[in-house]
Amino acid sequence: MLLALALILAVPQTPAAPLSAPAQCVKDARDFSVAQQRAQAPLTRAKYDKIEADKKAMAADCAAKIDIARLDAAAFITMVELYTEAGDAAKAVATLTAALARTDLTPEVRGNALLQKILEGLREPKGDERNARLEALVDQLDALGRAAFDAQFSAHARMNSYYRGDDIDAGIEKHSTWIINASKSFTPKQTAELSQSVASAYVNMAEAWAGQGMTPKALALLRDGVKAWGASTPRPGGPTLKEIYFDEEIARLELVGLPAAALTAPAWFNKPANSNELAMPGHVTLLEFTAHWCGPCRESYPGVNRLRAKYAPQGFRVALATRLYGYFGAEQNVAADVEIAKDKTYFEEHHLSDVPVAIGAKVDVKIVNGKVEYIPGKDPNDVAYRVGGIPQIMLIDKKGNIRLIMVGYDDVNEPRLAKMIEELLAEK
Repeated sequence: MLLALALILAVPQTPAAPLSAPAQCVKDARDFSVAQQRAQAPLTRAKYDKIEADKKAMAADCAAKIDIARLDAAAFITMVELYTEAGDAAKAVATLTAALARTDLTPEVRGNALLQKILEGLREPKGDERNARLEALVDQLDALGRAAFDAQFSAHARMNSYYRGDDIDAGIEKHSTWIINASKSFTPKQTAELSQSVASAYVNMAEAWAGQGMTPKALALLRDGVKAWGASTPRPGGPTLKEIYFDEEIARLELVGLPAAALTAPAWFNKPANSNELAMPGHVTLLEFTAHWCGPCRESYPGVNRLRAKYAPQGFRVALATRLYGYFGAEQNVAADVEIAKDKTYFEEHHLSDVPVAIGAKVDVKIVNGKVEYIPGKDPNDVAYRVGGIPQIMLIDKKGNIRLIMVGYDDVNEPRLAKMIEELLAEK
């Protein structure tokens, strides 16, 4: 209680930034949000919404005290961030448009303006036209040269993160390549501050390559990343990047070529006869780790169903693995039997009612003494297949060996999967 009270009292309740310092207003608003979330943990949706509303009001009040006509170019750009924190999209867009029209911007300041334009675009609905427009802005930013490096790096890192989340390999490869190449000429300060983004770039590109069937190339890239960055520690005395990023990814991809573990679970839909296990040999199998809350998983189902329809008569099958989470949609504290019933309806709605689905028990995740603990323990299927992000899709051959691991899903994956399924079905 005393700690929580101290955190609350330590946060500025009214903005005290001078008129010429919108950056201070932005910092105060963000610090307020972070401190309040810590003080009010565990957060509920209602608590979070109240903190966000208070933060926006705080930022808006601070913005109203600033005479924007008196700002220099750099501070003028920062007003875009401040209006964004205040939730005033119209003023943010208008200010950004005015900023980019100025002729007195240095490359560094223009770079920051272009970065804000890119971040604004990432909040728009996704689509090919939007992505092409953002890529053109990134190209403009890159053309500004080394003086705009900080903005360039932030833009490439944010675009890379978006493409990884949406599983667009071409974007992942472009921005990961830029980040990895840029890291070769980092200053010591940049090395300390940007190392995690570099490690993410190695992992993102490795996953993209592995999903295209280029596992040896992906593993070679990861091992290069370990050599270059593995010993770095984002926090003094904390774990290394090798431990945080690389070890688990390498272990996952090293499963390719090895026998696939049988799926096991306490609950099933379309349970194997006389068993709580589904052995992998005997079929060409697409095994997908999925969950009812996973958007990219839902996006994969139509393609998976088309593959089933085309290749099931030749001995191809699909199996799914999920587990209980204790909630469903907006409903919290959902009992196990209720969640299982909702899962059944969910898979029926996605035309997967006849697919074997292994349903693992609920696993609680807690931080104890700075370490992650799984209670009562990790899901055994997750352990066997080194599951990190989902959907995680494996193709398994007739002998029961893992031949492909794909993390994430995009529609361009369907023809790639079809080609490999045909090759596996043709094997003796």
